[in-house]
Amino acid sequence: MWPNDERCAVLLTFDFDAELLWATTYPRTPSYLSRGQYGARVGVPRILELLQRYGVTATFFVPGATAENYPHLVEQIAAAGHEIGHHGYLHEYPNQLSREEERDVLAKGFAALEKVVGKRPLGYRSPAWDLSPNSLQLFKEAGFLYDSSLMADDFQPYPLEVDGETTDIVEIPVAWELDDAPYYLFNFHPYRAGLSSPSHVYEIWSSEFDGAYRYGGVYTLTMHPQISGRFHRLQMLEKLIQYMINHSGTWFTTCSQVAQICQQQWRNDV
Repeated sequence: MWPNDERCAVLLTFDFDAELLWATTYPRTPSYLSRGQYGARVGVPRILELLQRYGVTATFFVPGATAENYPHLVEQIAAAGHEIGHHGYLHEYPNQLSREEERDVLAKGFAALEKVVGKRPLGYRSPAWDLSPNSLQLFKEAGFLYDSSLMADDFQPYPLEVDGETTDIVEIPVAWELDDAPYYLFNFHPYRAGLSSPSHVYEIWSSEFDGAYRYGGVYTLTMHPQISGRFHRLQMLEKLIQYMINHSGTWFTTCSQVAQICQQQWRNDV
């Protein structure tokens, strides 16, 4: 189903939360907030340099407030050809919001990203990958091309159902196994051990790529600049990119490109 008879689509995605990851969940102390600032000061520039070196296109999901706080970085991400996706406004969890509050968060996120990037994002990813009972209907109302928050498949995108009706909104599934936070994120309260060795993560992530490649599907990684931007972890990501490039027919692309191809194929199959 991929262009030019490519075998496997690879989606490198980055949630650029900066301080918002900590400000909305943990104590707003300088130490906690500085961990998010690291993502902006160090993580994003390093990641952009790595992607440029290999000619790889990615998708960055950005909360509206992050775009307002770091417009120059978000502009750089977009100028490098990467996709900017919607990731809330203040990294809010939709399951904790009323319908109207969730609608307002989507509107504020749209406005902030459009102001910085100059265009409306096509896709959405929920902070913490949790949705509310109203989320899918609001996605339809907002006209999203795709969502990337659910986990009902591994290598195959699927159409979302809203109120029992199959829509053309594409779900690009995610997985905790393919997220950097469960392996690397350390915190005292609540206690999260984190700090796995990159070699351990490489073993899992490369094996999952083998599965996506075998089935001709989509391989979706979720990473955070403040986590995977550390030098030793970025070395592992570079090794993984090299591994995937050495498999003929590997296509590095964006979430919106995959979603558009899926929509077109589903329409042709009707």
